[in-house]
Amino acid sequence: MKIIFLDIDGVLALDKEFFTNREKFCKKYPEANELRLPYPWNKGAVKIFNDILEKTNAEIVLSSDWRQYWNLVELDRIFKFNGVIKSPISITDIPKHKSNFYLVDDRIEQIKKYIVEHDVKEYVVIDDLNMEHGFGDRFFLTHSSDGIKRTNLNNKIIKRLNNIV
Repeated sequence: MKIIFLDIDGVLALDKEFFTNREKFCKKYPEANELRLPYPWNKGAVKIFNDILEKTNAEIVLSSDWRQYWNLVELDRIFKFNGVIKSPISITDIPKHKSNFYLVDDRIEQIKKYIVEHDVKEYVVIDDLNMEHGFGDRFFLTHSSDGIKRTNLNNKIIKRLNNIV
C-alpha cells in the first residue's frame, strides 16, 4: 500500500483560502457550518492532488493539525465537500507537546511511528513544514502561497510513489 502523509494548510488550503471571510463562505455554503469547515480548499490544488491519487492509487494518512479537531467521519465529509476523490484512512498520533517550538520534530516522530507500526514501505510526506531532514527524497515541501500547485511537484510525487526515481 502506498501512503501519502498529508498536511492541509499550505498544501491544499492556501493563503487565499486561509484568509477567506468565514461569514461570506458560510452564506454561500450553508453546509460548511454543519461540517465545521473553517474555510474551503484551493480548487486547483485539489485537482492536482486528485491527479496524484489517481496515478498512484495511494491512500491518505492525515498528519495535519486538522486531525486534532475532526475525526475520520468528519474528515471524510470535509474531503468530499472539497472535491477530493479519497478521504484519509487514518491519522497520525496527536502531538505530545503543546508548543509550536516542537511542531516539526513532533510531526516527524508521529509519522515515523506510524510507518513502523503499520509496516509502511512506500510513502511520501507532503507538508509546508520542512521535514526533509526526517524523510529525505520522500519529503515534498510546499509553500502556503501555491501549495501542491508548485511547478512540477505533482510529477515528482507521482514518480516517487510509483518508484520511478
